[in-house]
Amino acid sequence: MKRYIILPLLAVAFAAHAQDTYINERLTNNSSDVIGTSRYVGMGGALGALGADMSVISWNPAGIGLYRKHDIALTFGGLWGKSSIKQENRGKATFDQAGFVFNIKTGSETCPYVNLSFNYQKKINFNHNFYAANDNLGGLSQMDQVAELTYWDSGTENLAGLAIDNDYLNSATDSEGNKYFYNYYASYSNNYTHHSEGSAHAFDFNISTNINDRAFLGLTVGVDNMRFRELTCYEEFGDADYALSRNCRITGTGVNVKLGTIIRPFENNPFRFGFAVETPTWYRLRNTTWFDFGYDINENSALRSYMKFNVRTPWKVRASIGSTVGSLLAWDVDYEYAAYAGTKMGYPELEYADGSSSGNVKDVAMDEFTRDILRGTHTLRIGTEVNATKNLAFRLGYNLSTSAYEKNIGFDQYNIDSRAMKYATGTNYMRLGNTNILTLGAGYHAKKFYIDLAYKVRNQKADFFAFDTRFTDEVYGDPVFLNNVETSAPELINATIDPVDVNLTRHAITCTLGFKF
Repeated sequence: MKRYIILPLLAVAFAAHAQDTYINERLTNNSSDVIGTSRYVGMGGALGALGADMSVISWNPAGIGLYRKHDIALTFGGLWGKSSIKQENRGKATFDQAGFVFNIKTGSETCPYVNLSFNYQKKINFNHNFYAANDNLGGLSQMDQVAELTYWDSGTENLAGLAIDNDYLNSATDSEGNKYFYNYYASYSNNYTHHSEGSAHAFDFNISTNINDRAFLGLTVGVDNMRFRELTCYEEFGDADYALSRNCRITGTGVNVKLGTIIRPFENNPFRFGFAVETPTWYRLRNTTWFDFGYDINENSALRSYMKFNVRTPWKVRASIGSTVGSLLAWDVDYEYAAYAGTKMGYPELEYADGSSSGNVKDVAMDEFTRDILRGTHTLRIGTEVNATKNLAFRLGYNLSTSAYEKNIGFDQYNIDSRAMKYATGTNYMRLGNTNILTLGAGYHAKKFYIDLAYKVRNQKADFFAFDTRFTDEVYGDPVFLNNVETSAPELINATIDPVDVNLTRHAITCTLGFKF
C-alpha cells in the first residue's frame, strides 16, 4: 500500500530520545522513590519532623541537628522487578548510602550542639526492564513520524538522516518545487525492548544546630551526579520489516541547596513540626547516543549523536509533623510539593551555521511544552516506629507520589520548534502514573553498634507509546489531499494507536550497619 502521507512544515519533538520533557522528568524526579538508610526506608522516608537519621540530610537538613553523638553508617542491598523479559528478572546489588555525623558539644546552654555531616546517597535508581508489544498498528508506522523529522533536520546526528541513507524514506517534489520525504510502507505490529541502568546520586554536606532543644536549624549543600544508560531495540513488522537499536548514555553533575527547621513548640510535649525548602538543581549534562538499524550496536560503525544541555529542576517545599509516645512509639507525616511544570532546559553553548556561537541559551519551545504537559506533584509520606524492647524496633511506612503529567493530554497534541530535534534518535515516549510505596523495617542496637533492615515494594504503571500519531491529524489537510499531494491512504487520517500498559513494580531490600559513639 503506497502511503503518500505528506507532513506539515512544523518540527515535532521526539520523546525520550531527543532530550525532552519526558526524559528530563524521568532523570530528575526523585520524589517518587525512597532510598537511604534502612531506618529511613523502613519508615517510608517520613522523618522530616523526627530527624536524627543520616538520610534526612536531603529531605529536611534540620533533622541532623537532633544528633547528640557521632554517627557512621553505610547501606547496601539489592533490587529486582518482575519484567516480561524473563532473562532480565535477575536482581541487582546496590550501594545506597554512606556517611557520618560529627557532633560538636559547644558548652553553651543556648546552643549546646553543632553538627557537621557528610552523606552519599542514591536519589534515583534507573534500573528498569520492560517489553512492549502492539499488534494493532492499523498501517501506521514509526517511519511516518521519522519523515516528519526531516522538516527539522535530516543530518547525521538524528534518526531522519539514518532512515534516508538506508532508503526507508522516499522523496518527491511538491507542486511548488520543494523536496519532501514520505513513508512508502505500511506496518501492522511492533515490539519494543527496554533495558536501563545507572542512578542519580547525591553528595550532601550539612551543618546544623540545636537551640535550647526547642528549635533545630540545618543547611545542606548537595552535589548530584548523573549516570544513566539505556539500551533499546524497536522492531516493526509490515511491508518493510526492520529493527532499530540504540545505546544511550547521559552523564553530568548538578548542585542544589536545602534549608530546613524543626520546631518543638511545647516545652513538655514531644510534638514537633518541620519545614524545609530545596532550591532547583542546576544540572549540566551530556547525551551520547549510538544508533543504527539492526539488532546490535557497534560504536565504531553506528551513527553517533552528541549533545550538551542544561536542566533546571523545580523548587520543592516540604512540611512535616511528628511526635513520640514515651519510649514506645514514634510517628511522622511528611508532605512535599514540587512544581515540575517549571522545569527548564537549555544549552551551555550553541554554534550556528554562520560560524557564530552563544552561551547559556534557553530552549523556549521545550519549556513551553513542559508547562503544557507537566504539573505539580504531591508526595505524602507516613511512617511509624515501635520499640518492641529496649534494643529492638519495628517500622512501617507508606508513600504516595502523584504523577507529574497532566491527565488526558497526549504528546501528539504539540509541535515543538526545539533545538533538541537535531539530535532525535528515537520516537517512543512514556507517561508515568502515580507511585505507591510500602515499606517494612526492623532495627537492633547494642551499645554503640546498630543494624537496620528494610523491605520496599514500589508500584508504578505507565502508558507507553512507540511513536506519536500527530502526523495523522486532519488539521494538516483534506482527508484526500495533503499539501496538494494526493494520498492513497486516506483511512489513516485521524488514526491513532492505543498505548501499551507497562508495569514498573520493583522490590528492594537494604541493610544498614552503623556505629554511634
